[in-house]
Amino acid sequence: MKKIFLLLIFLCALTFLSENSFAQWTKTILPDPPGGHGALPGRVVSLEADGSNVYAGTLGGNLYLSQDNGKSWTYIDSGLTTSDINVIIKNSNNLYVGTYGSGIFISSDNGKTWKNSGSTLTNANVYTLAILDSNLFAGTWGGGIFISSDNGLTWKPVNNGLNNLYVRSLGIKGNRLYAGTWGDGVYLSDDYGASWTQSNTGINKLFIYTIVTDGPNVYLGNDEGVYSTSNNGFSWSLMNNGLTNTYIRALVVLHPNLIVGTSGDGIFVSLNSGSLWTSSDTGLTDGYIYSLAVNGSTLFAGSLNGEIWTRNLSEVITEVKDHLQNNVVNNFELHQNYPNPFNPTTNISYQLQKSGFVTLKIYNAIGKEIETLVNESQSSGLHIVKFNGENLSSGIYLYQLRSGNFTSIKKMILLK
Repeated sequence: MKKIFLLLIFLCALTFLSENSFAQWTKTILPDPPGGHGALPGRVVSLEADGSNVYAGTLGGNLYLSQDNGKSWTYIDSGLTTSDINVIIKNSNNLYVGTYGSGIFISSDNGKTWKNSGSTLTNANVYTLAILDSNLFAGTWGGGIFISSDNGLTWKPVNNGLNNLYVRSLGIKGNRLYAGTWGDGVYLSDDYGASWTQSNTGINKLFIYTIVTDGPNVYLGNDEGVYSTSNNGFSWSLMNNGLTNTYIRALVVLHPNLIVGTSGDGIFVSLNSGSLWTSSDTGLTDGYIYSLAVNGSTLFAGSLNGEIWTRNLSEVITEVKDHLQNNVVNNFELHQNYPNPFNPTTNISYQLQKSGFVTLKIYNAIGKEIETLVNESQSSGLHIVKFNGENLSSGIYLYQLRSGNFTSIKKMILLK
């Protein structure tokens, strides 16, 4: 009987360890490239997924393909002559690779063979690619932005109004093109790049690493953290609550979830469009994340020395939810509303160290009370309240949180 009891304990422990070994990040190291391509795979700075295939590009010019969702990788380079694989993008039957020093390469057979896009791309240092309608855009280091209307065969520059030609990132929302530059922040174009307008209201550091879009929102990452806009780039709000590392190098969005890769502290996740961030690092031993991609239910993260980390998306979301539910709140805090500026609704979030009676009130700029949003006893933890300013005029408003001896006031802007 004692042996049976011990066996049951052993089996339970084995099951627990087995389940938890899968509920974390796992690492695959890219194979060494063939002779003549460098001794190491290099830093994984670009990832792209199209369902059947996942592609990975590194500094040093190494390009890899996985056809089993990241379990194994093969080297693909037939016709490639380059130093860095900065960006990979798939469009219909064509796969495009933007490189530093050799321009853009195109493959119509999933990377088996490649051809160069040609000499009409007069700047060969390509950092980013984007597709709008039937047009392909390329952002270059020193040459600005180029457009191709024939699947990358010929290119022409579209830089009117673009005062900074060092373009690090591109994003698309509807028919609007967003360009993140290195030193001049964000530029917008509504005419396929024929003209550009600078849009940096609210942004402090103007070196932009990444831009992604999600429905009404656009997000960017820089060395301050994550910024967002819900008014098409008219103004930007910093969304850093819970983000202990603000050096953002990669960003993906799965509405309403956001996932960022940082330089030094791994991966953070927001379940509410950036209002609150939580670390997702179980099993992740490398904190430097330079690229992210999603393929089906799997999240991919590219790191140093040819390391690619994978994890099931549902595990990531569950880990973050469990952390928020179980985390002990150590203080009271009123967060900045999001979006801000807003029209006409915005979310106000706050955390309570302990249960108690709470009031959350809205005031106009001269201190007149407009509305009471909360007037009740609430439990400790995170709370989110929606405010609707539909019946108010544009202007500056204040919101005040009181709970026990804690009082905090913040400013928000309604723009109609």
